[in-house]
Amino acid sequence: MTAFDVRRTAFALLCSLPVLLTQDYQVPDVTIQALKPRGIRISIPDNPRMTLFVFQGHVNREIDWNDVGTISAEVESPTNGFWTYQDDSVALKVGDVINYNVHVSRNRKGYQRNNLKYTITELVDPDGGASQPSQPSPAPVTTSQPATVATSAPPTGNCRPTATEVKDRNVCSGQVIFEDNFDTLREDLWNIEQYLPLGPDFPFVSYQRPKNGPMVSVENGFLRIEPKLQEQLPGFDNEAIVMDGNKLDLTSGCTRTTSCEHVNQGNQVMPPIASGRVTSNMFAFKYGIVEIRAKLPQGDWLYPDILLESLVPQYGIEKYASGILRVAGALGNSELRKGTENYSNKVLYGGPVMNFKCRTNLLAKKVSTAAWGDDFHVYALRWAPDRITLSVDGEEWGRTEPPASGLQGLLPRDTCDPPRMLLTNPMAPFDVFFRIALGVSAGGISEFPDQVTSQNSVPKPWVNTSNKARAKFISDQESWFATWSQPALLVDYVRVRAL
Repeated sequence: MTAFDVRRTAFALLCSLPVLLTQDYQVPDVTIQALKPRGIRISIPDNPRMTLFVFQGHVNREIDWNDVGTISAEVESPTNGFWTYQDDSVALKVGDVINYNVHVSRNRKGYQRNNLKYTITELVDPDGGASQPSQPSPAPVTTSQPATVATSAPPTGNCRPTATEVKDRNVCSGQVIFEDNFDTLREDLWNIEQYLPLGPDFPFVSYQRPKNGPMVSVENGFLRIEPKLQEQLPGFDNEAIVMDGNKLDLTSGCTRTTSCEHVNQGNQVMPPIASGRVTSNMFAFKYGIVEIRAKLPQGDWLYPDILLESLVPQYGIEKYASGILRVAGALGNSELRKGTENYSNKVLYGGPVMNFKCRTNLLAKKVSTAAWGDDFHVYALRWAPDRITLSVDGEEWGRTEPPASGLQGLLPRDTCDPPRMLLTNPMAPFDVFFRIALGVSAGGISEFPDQVTSQNSVPKPWVNTSNKARAKFISDQESWFATWSQPALLVDYVRVRAL
């Protein structure tokens, strides 16, 4: 993964995270090593309950607290007791000065040290000695400063105050703070993802951005995200995706520091679907109104992701601990039932998700006589400090308001994942910066209940708790692939307004 790939996804981590000014933890000194003949290795020692390490740096020029940096690292897990990032493309020499900022997420809190500096005194052999450093770099010459978050503009002139916050500027009530009408595919606005998604959903897809036949494109003024069979891509066939030892390698251009490759082993076969996903590249906000005009995908076991996701997993990375806000969703099956319960493409669902076991408890549903994928609709979510409201084509259909005990008070404690006592804000975990995410997924272990039957009474081919789930899905390919009449998610526009 190159520094540029990381930079696009890590930019907002420093410039928009509301860091908690607690004194129970001090970010340790960073070890910086310049490598021979090129490269840089950056690390900090592991600490219990750490969940994220972010480094942003410039060589021989100053760095602001909200600057993305030309050297960018986003590390999500430790190795051998250290959180380490290495980029072999960076050319350094003795005397170069690296100005940098550091962020650490630990125990669902964010900690940051800014305006730090390190001077290169030697180039080291990347393979010499231990794989992890034993001594930290010299102490920084400047003191750390807490990160800040842009606040709303004061009421001057026609600018009315708003609860909406944007990471890099002041905004006024009613102002359009983000908009794309998809005249072209703007990679300055969107990061086209490439990685293998894991838990908690474990969908049967990989997100890819191949040069030929891309899954993400703009055609006739619409963003088009269309899944394809992995076996139809160059270098693969129906045997390659299940044969032991075969590999799906997405490390070149991978947009995550983990989950970039898969090797088949037994029932653990590679994802049979290659799909697309985009996230807002340099835009994140807190509270506002999102409007997305879209046509949803249709086809058995498909579903769209039209959602807001936490920019930084401040409340944790497991089991939806940091929450998602689903603007709209509808399963792709034209018919899908479990007893008398309807789960088909005629059922719109959306709202907040903050717990895996109880992921549907706060979701609203709206049943239509026509499939939601038959036409374009304007899906909207109003996210305010006191409520979350859903509407479609101007009609409200869902609302969630926190009680005095907060949103987690709406979930039954005896059946859900353990409550998180650090959610002190009534709207938590939906009280930090979120970004936009759009994509198409398939299968997985959460969206489709067990024991449902599709059209012609075809049963769901896998069981969510089975380690053979993905293999069972592949074995039923002839049945479900024939139903993919319109597998693409089409988006006409995305617009975000301040409250």
